[in-house]
Amino acid sequence: MNRKTELEEIAHTGGKVNFNIKIDADGRIAYNVGWTHSRPTRAALFAVYAIPQGVAVRDIKMGGIGTPWNPPPLPDCFPVFISSDSTGMFGHQCPSCNGYWRAGLGGKICPYCAFTADEYYHFLTDAQQRYVRQYCEVLSNALASGQSGEHIIDMDSVAEAAGKDCEKPAFYYAEERQQNLFTCNACGKVNDVLGTYAYCSSCGTRNDLQELEKNIQQIRDRINAGGPYETCVKETVAIFDSFAGQYAKQLLTRVPLTPARKAWIEKSHFHNLGTVFEIFRKVFDIDILSSIDSEDVSFGTLMFHRRHVYEHKGGEADEKYIADSGDSVRLKQALRESKETAHRTANLITKIATNLHKGFHEIFPPLEEPIKQYEQRKYKR
Repeated sequence: MNRKTELEEIAHTGGKVNFNIKIDADGRIAYNVGWTHSRPTRAALFAVYAIPQGVAVRDIKMGGIGTPWNPPPLPDCFPVFISSDSTGMFGHQCPSCNGYWRAGLGGKICPYCAFTADEYYHFLTDAQQRYVRQYCEVLSNALASGQSGEHIIDMDSVAEAAGKDCEKPAFYYAEERQQNLFTCNACGKVNDVLGTYAYCSSCGTRNDLQELEKNIQQIRDRINAGGPYETCVKETVAIFDSFAGQYAKQLLTRVPLTPARKAWIEKSHFHNLGTVFEIFRKVFDIDILSSIDSEDVSFGTLMFHRRHVYEHKGGEADEKYIADSGDSVRLKQALRESKETAHRTANLITKIATNLHKGFHEIFPPLEEPIKQYEQRKYKR
């Protein structure tokens, strides 16, 4: 997907909501609701039941033609159609952490705190909730008028007002592009989140590993282009440092720990392979070195030590490095890498990161259904 301006306003897709009020000869009032769209933009739609006061109380499961909707949870509920932005995505807001993101239909997991709900209406944004209240007010007034006829909510005018310095029409709201628009590798759903790292809002898979793999590939391209190899090794290990910190942060938040273990992790750094292994193994039973032989473990340990020298010592060995690493180099000797050691470091970091990602999701399994559906779609292609 093309890189767009971060945090820019995205116009509503537009369309029209039509309330058709009918009064029969005995004075009984009935109505139906329709939605039409004719703008040259992407459009998607979902619906909720709302009480007349304008509060959403349940999703409407809209099937195909001839398929009845699920019944409302309360009498006198109104069906409310909520359409997407002009890219076909919806804004969502977490009721737990208040975080905002965009996604398509299917997302019921907060990408920031992993709060999970079973229906979309729990994640309506403040703007969407105002829309629901205004929508219900228009329909209530139309029914109270005692007159047959059509009443239209014109969302085309809302879409056309986006980004303009003008008085905004009734029902105005827009979404906001975030910073990382990514497609989940596990379920194929698109998410747009603030920052870089997040859960997929559809299946709950963390995106840290696919972000790491993307960054590692960029480093590999530089290795193949001639380096500098020392910088490539330094950045590869630094990427894992950040990666491990993200998982530790999530585990600290979501796993109950004794104060002593919590303090240990909070004070720890992730630039020593032995320390990282010990933390995740002892506290969370995650083996980041699973299926990695002792020779590679020794090599990885050395590269973690070297990263510190490259980053803080100008690349020259000091007494601490020689003592900690056991490397047979001279004091003040400039450390050197090769194309082979740089690629080997990238391979090893990817394996360790994959083990951590897998171990994390053994504790917090993603939702199986969206992943299974995605695999079935890929198989049919």
